Amino acid sequence: MPLGATPRNRPLLPRPRPNLASDRHPRDAVPSESTETAVEAWLRSLHVLTDTAEAAREWRERRYRFARKLGDALVAETEDQAAIAGPVLYGVWLKWGLLYVGQTLEAERRLRDLAVGESHHLANTFPPEIWDRVVLVRWPELQGAAEASESLGARVVGLALEHRMQMAENPLANANRRTSTGGWRSVDRARSASIGARAAPEVEPLFRELKRLWDCAATDAIQAQEDHAFVRCVRPASSLVDPA
Repeated sequence: MPLGATPRNRPLLPRPRPNLASDRHPRDAVPSESTETAVEAWLRSLHVLTDTAEAAREWRERRYRFARKLGDALVAETEDQAAIAGPVLYGVWLKWGLLYVGQTLEAERRLRDLAVGESHHLANTFPPEIWDRVVLVRWPELQGAAEASESLGARVVGLALEHRMQMAENPLANANRRTSTGGWRSVDRARSASIGARAAPEVEPLFRELKRLWDCAATDAIQAQEDHAFVRCVRPASSLVDPA
């Protein structure tokens, strides 16, 4: 069935939870005194860490060592898992909950870059040093993935799974987009006509299986699942220890 078709029996997808911070202009937000104090402390710390050429060089090298270690933890071979490559769905959490959901067909490249931030925007706003966990699911290994990929193609399946997860979880970093006037606008996925949105109904059984593993990884219950080999959950704090 063409992705542009709209069959009568197309299942209804849940609307994302409302984001009360949407459609705001920066001047509408009034920072609290505690926020201003924290920002001032953050800026002072950065100035201390970069106040000479040698300090700035050391800071750059320290951050890259961390990003490299985190990249290895995400995709390199481990004692009980092969190296991660190919299509994955991935998410980044802060301590309070899910921040970002993304997908890629090249996990071996994209996830190594995730913490570096050179071609991925997330680390520019939310430094990877403060991430609580990163979860990735190798969805081609799940039951029904081969059939879906044969029907739709791996690229479309990845986009559809990404859309469904963003619909289900409404992660903060995906929920709004910048505007040309310096504000933010909410993303209405329920009205989306993107490739992922149009294909989402076709991958619903696969998404349910993926979501089961995703939820286990988000609550540290993944090791109890027989198919946990298809999932990797990494705590970036474990890469913060700098032996250099």
